[in-house]
Amino acid sequence: MPSSVIEPRYASLAREIAREIVDGRHPVGSQMPPEVEMAAERGVSRATMRAALDRLEQLGLISRRRRAGTRVAALRPNNRSAYLQSLAGIGDLLQYAAETRREITGFEDVVADAALDRALGLRAGQHWLRITSLRIPAAGGPALCWTEIHGDAEAAPPGLEARLRGPDAGELVATVLANWSGRPIAEVVQEISAAGIPANGVAEALGVQAGDHALRITRRYLDPAGAPLAVSVSLHPADRFTYVTRLRRSASPTAE
Repeated sequence: MPSSVIEPRYASLAREIAREIVDGRHPVGSQMPPEVEMAAERGVSRATMRAALDRLEQLGLISRRRRAGTRVAALRPNNRSAYLQSLAGIGDLLQYAAETRREITGFEDVVADAALDRALGLRAGQHWLRITSLRIPAAGGPALCWTEIHGDAEAAPPGLEARLRGPDAGELVATVLANWSGRPIAEVVQEISAAGIPANGVAEALGVQAGDHALRITRRYLDPAGAPLAVSVSLHPADRFTYVTRLRRSASPTAE
């Protein structure tokens, strides 16, 4: 079944070039072709190529200077083990999944109670699958975050846990549910807040101290009817994650 969300071309292009850098096709310190040549070679627009290079520069893999061109700066993202995420649409969430590895630490059936209803808006009495996991950088290093996901059990394919550990290991849980159920992801509602790392095994899993500062990101993946396919809560240690939002000015209304 085709995916219910589409990865932006610039995101997949950035990943392709990053892999080429890791594979040694573009050694550290080497000069990369001009933007216009790279765009023509890969059959994309200059705008798409520029966006891909922007992402690679944000990650510290390349450096760009006027009149000096583009050079390969590193084989791995900068800022120690930090991860930099730029979100412009649903497809960018797929990029995060592609650039990290999920390590499942828990999987169980639950029935939402009043507490879950208050905390996450999960209707009391509804059957959910609770999945806890760590996100590890594809290149290795400390876990970027601990995540707890509640997925709609009615939207889950048989053997979901095995699929997430095997053929669907690189997919978002919400994407797997959307593909199986035929309920595409129409909207993602995201909330970001400051939090402390709890002591109930989460701090140990992340290799930090209980109470350390963290970024808490809650995402509700909604189908076209507005019903949640999945709700995820992720805790990112403060020094391992940078979140970037790009805002563009819309066209000015015509003056009357």
